[in-house]
Amino acid sequence: MKSRTELESDLENAERQLAPACHKLDQLVKQFAVSIVPDVESWIKKEAVHQIQENHVKVNEAGVEFVRDFKADVTSLLGDINSICVNALGQSDKWPHNKNLTQQDLYTSGQNDFFSEVFKRAVSSLGNLLDKHKLIDDRDQNRSWRRAHPKGYEYSYHPGFDGRKYDEVSTYRNLLKTHWELKQSISRLKVDIEKAKTRDLWDEV
Repeated sequence: MKSRTELESDLENAERQLAPACHKLDQLVKQFAVSIVPDVESWIKKEAVHQIQENHVKVNEAGVEFVRDFKADVTSLLGDINSICVNALGQSDKWPHNKNLTQQDLYTSGQNDFFSEVFKRAVSSLGNLLDKHKLIDDRDQNRSWRRAHPKGYEYSYHPGFDGRKYDEVSTYRNLLKTHWELKQSISRLKVDIEKAKTRDLWDEV
């Protein structure tokens, strides 16, 4: 059984390892937002054209000015694509490594789902433009866009995200396991130190 001093040394060592691991996980999430920019941009362009085609009756009746205005808005949206992808990350306290995960969480699709949701939020930025130009019909039961709370629209289906394309996803998942194990070790060591304190009190009296 280790002494209190040995346990405290182990705790300091684990905490020293935890900080850089956490920093690296933060950086991987932020880098992911940079890496998806080309794919998000491409997706939005294709979906914009798709919605024009799906609404061909209305678009052809409205004419070239309608298309010009819509295309200008899409171009303006894409001008902010970097910020859109960063904002799609959401609050940092909701990132997987900043949540209280169970061991089972490490071996489920949860982490991939996180990155998939980020991608989906980014491409869903097109929704408000589609609504602005009346290219979304809430009465359509088979629509590919739906209202999102608290406001706006989101893409209804899986947007075709493949986490295997991005090195950040696999690196994050592997490092997350190390990060989780360190946090568990720190928790156990803190309990062991408190127990060691009681042993020391016993020996003192």
